[in-house]
Amino acid sequence: MTAAPILVLVTGAMITLLQSVSRRFGSRPAVEFVMWVTMVSAIAAAAVIPGEQVGHLAGGLLSGTMSRFAQLLILAIAAFVMLMVRDHHTGPAFFRGELSSIFLMLLSGMLMMVASDDLVSLFVGLELASIGLYVVIGYLQPNRRSQEGAIKYFILGSVAAAILLFGFALLYASCGTMRLSGIVANLPSVASHGWARLGALMTLAGLGFKLALVPFHMWAPDAYESAPTAITAFMATTVKVMILVMALRLFAGSFSTMAEVWYPALVVLAVLSMIVGNIMALVQSSLKRMLAYSSIAHSGYMAVAVCALSSAGSGLPVRAILFYLLSYVLVSLGAFGVVMALETPDNDQLTIDDLSGLAKKSPWIAFAMTVFMFSFAGMPPTAGFIGKFFVFNAALSNHLYGLVLIGVIGSSISLFYYLRLVVRMYMSEPVAPFGTVRAVVPGISLTNALLAFAVLATLLLGTALPGVAMERLVRTSADVVARK
Repeated sequence: MTAAPILVLVTGAMITLLQSVSRRFGSRPAVEFVMWVTMVSAIAAAAVIPGEQVGHLAGGLLSGTMSRFAQLLILAIAAFVMLMVRDHHTGPAFFRGELSSIFLMLLSGMLMMVASDDLVSLFVGLELASIGLYVVIGYLQPNRRSQEGAIKYFILGSVAAAILLFGFALLYASCGTMRLSGIVANLPSVASHGWARLGALMTLAGLGFKLALVPFHMWAPDAYESAPTAITAFMATTVKVMILVMALRLFAGSFSTMAEVWYPALVVLAVLSMIVGNIMALVQSSLKRMLAYSSIAHSGYMAVAVCALSSAGSGLPVRAILFYLLSYVLVSLGAFGVVMALETPDNDQLTIDDLSGLAKKSPWIAFAMTVFMFSFAGMPPTAGFIGKFFVFNAALSNHLYGLVLIGVIGSSISLFYYLRLVVRMYMSEPVAPFGTVRAVVPGISLTNALLAFAVLATLLLGTALPGVAMERLVRTSADVVARK
């Protein structure tokens, strides 16, 4: 059932928490062993979630292809990050009992959120994940910069949570039910009521903050830069997965009868995110801040596809969002993986200049970063190109010509800062030493293997496999479309 992987993660979190107070069983190998057993068990439990939409735990959680897809994707991201951090200097701190327990608990919150069919379980899952992220940002590297970023994220996140909760309360007051399926049934009769409209707009504002849409993006650059890179990679990907799945359940289902309320507001957020995100990324010298503003721009592209849900046929936009999300996750993990491979304990805040001449010192790492930058920019033959094609095609099919034009302009602007990085790597002289990647066996590195997987998957999704992936996503999107 849908709750099985959540229960597995909670059990693992309790065990690792007990390990943190044990001298005998609290060593890194013991904690890491429990974490991997927990992760493998959770992935196995999520893989057997039935494809039919069935309610669990009094209807609060919903099984189905969408829940299974989102839970497996989040768990795969977590496993990738755990493998990357093993080769990183933050590995010993990451696999401590107390931090591992928090990590597994926030994962359980994410899985709860993407499978929720109830406003209460949605909010509980979101806050369980958010509070865990606040902690790990400042705990893994207890320096002033990380703690400052965690506090900023916590304060702004608390405000966003209050807005979202107030929006949920107004929806409950208007519709008389917490169930998303009940809201779908009751909202048409109260869609013209002021409280219902305000509830929908406040919900959109709360989601906009979590997705880092402009003007709710202020937390993202500081949080991305100050957090350890492994946590940045995890946060940049999993948060988008859970928020976009929540947005699909709401805007393609519950709020579909109120498109005239949320659609204009979301259009403004999408336009601002694509423009501000790309322009601000142009002027950044910090590599992680550049990727943070790039992430904001990509949130804008995803919001374009969500805007297309306002029309009657939502199947194409849903599939476009899921494919774009899949490609974004792959490329983001790869790009932050490159950053982790180059970091050293003395230099964990790389600048764009630090990558000058990288192709001469590490041709493979430079090639991998080039593939990821091309995919971010939406250039063929990468997954990013196919993802943007699907998103813009969905928008054009729903006559959103202005949004597509702004999206194309934003993508053109992004070429400057993505290709600037490529030019630095291949056409500049080295100006700084680079971190070394610890080899698991002579000549082979776990980090290099993970980057090779990300590069291969990015290229295959852009050439040979987009049709196969889209065929799978057609079945996944059926869950959302059926609830409209």
